[in-house]
Parts: sequence; C-alpha cells; structure tokens
Amino acid sequence: MRRTIVTLLLLAPGQAWCWGDEGHQTVARIAAAHLTERARQAVANLLKQDATFAAPAGAGDALADAMARAAIWPDHIPGGKGATAPWHYIDIGLFEGPSHIAERCPQGNCIVAKMTQYLVNLKQHRADGSWPESKELAFLMHFAGDIHQPLHCVSDADAGGNCVNVTGFDPMHNLHAVWDITLVNKLMALDGAGMIAGMESRFRGKMRGWQDYGSIDKIAAESFGLAKSQVYGKARPRLPVIPKFVDVQPRNCSTEAPESLRSVKVDGPRSYGAGSLNVVRMQLYKGGVRLAAMLNAIYGD
Repeated sequence: MRRTIVTLLLLAPGQAWCWGDEGHQTVARIAAAHLTERARQAVANLLKQDATFAAPAGAGDALADAMARAAIWPDHIPGGKGATAPWHYIDIGLFEGPSHIAERCPQGNCIVAKMTQYLVNLKQHRADGSWPESKELAFLMHFAGDIHQPLHCVSDADAGGNCVNVTGFDPMHNLHAVWDITLVNKLMALDGAGMIAGMESRFRGKMRGWQDYGSIDKIAAESFGLAKSQVYGKARPRLPVIPKFVDVQPRNCSTEAPESLRSVKVDGPRSYGAGSLNVVRMQLYKGGVRLAAMLNAIYGD
C-alpha cells in the first residue's frame, strides 16, 4: 500500500508525505542540536560527499541545514519513490495490535525493517548496494520522522487514514492528510519561530527517557498506541474498528475500504484540537532526540 494524499500543491499521484517537509526538517534540526561533537563531524563529512544535501552558502548552521535537506530527500526522489514507497510505514491492523509487526512487514519491506537495517549498515559503513551510504543516512533521518507519525504505524482497512473523510479542515479532507499537514501547520503557526526552543523547554525532563527508546519495534508500537487512542479514539463521530486486515490502496478507497468506514464524516475541529497539537509537538520532538540518539550510537558518544 502507498500513502498518497493531496496537499496544497496538488502533488503528483503516488507521492507520500509524513509531517510535510517542515515537519521532517524540524525533526532533523532537533537532532542536530543533540549530536555529540564526534557524531556531528561524522554526519557532516558524510553529507558533504553528496551534492544533493550540500547546505547553501552562508547557512547559519551548515550541519542542521544539510540534515534538513537530507531528511526530506526520500519524499522527493527524482522519478518517484518506486520500490521505496512501502518503506515509509507499517500497516498494523487497528484491531490486532503491535504483536503483528513481523506479520505486517513482508520480506522486510516496511519502515521497521528498513530503519533497523540502516542502523546496522551505517554502523558498519556498509551500504547494501541499492543506495550509497549518504542516501542510507538520509533515509534513516527521514524514517525517524515517519515512524513517529501515528498513522504511519496503523491501518483500519483505510490505508492509514487515507480513506477516512474529515470535514472542517479545508483543503485537507482525509484523516491522514490532517495529521500529516493540517495539524503540523497549525502547530507551527501557534508556536512560531520559537517552536523548537519551546519544545526543548517543555520536554526537557522527559528527553532522557525518550532517547532510551529500546528498539525500532518499540517505537512503532508506541506510535500505534497513539494512533489508537489519540487519532481513532478521538474521532467524532466514532469510527468503526474493522475486525479483519484489509490491504487498501489509497487510490482505491472507494472500492476497497469498507462502506461502514467510508460513510463516516469526522468533525475535524471537534475531534482534533489542542490535545492533538500537543501530540504532534511531542512526536516531532521525540523523533528528533531519538534520531540524535541513533546517530550518536552509530558514530560514537
């Protein structure tokens, strides 16, 4: 299944998003601020080898800018994502839960397996042949954002919310788009230029616990739990939980998703207010500090 939504720019079919470019760049900049000096140097050296990620001349923080450029590259691969499209998510059935992670990652073709693979590859300085090491680093940085978007770790026979109608958040009309774009934009407008500094202050006491994330599987399970409680659980009117796994393509929502789900029109403003913005704020920050923890572990503390 591919995550396919329509943004303000009317993206071409097949292009998938999580947090939008701004969200991924925020995750990368948070991570840059928490790297050890040794990791900063290693990441900077690797990204300098790839002209795609070179920071523009005169950049204030060249490393943060280069990381921000790298973090959005997997959504803008020339020619499209192709075989990499399923790497951005894992469809765990809402009815079944995280114990089915392995089952929902056929042939290791999901975000959990790819993040785990690239953590090993980068530690051993061994690319797998498909992409150079700099691009594997870019995928890892991007996926650190993706896996913290709750709807990238769940599906209710609805392509991760793509088949769920939402009203009141024009121009976004489906649940996945609301969480990818609308809520992030609202958060950025609310917090303004001091958004990252505000996160640092708000979450300082929780940062160490979040950095000790345990495993990629545990991160996916955590995001699944948030999707269940804070996305589907907050939807008003309530959405039915489909009691079987249905692999739905977003472009085929009208024919593949159950009618009982497609017929619901979720009231966006009523369902996703200040509490949802807090979830988005928390997940962006978690993604950043955990990405830094991964890179520090790879390149030495």
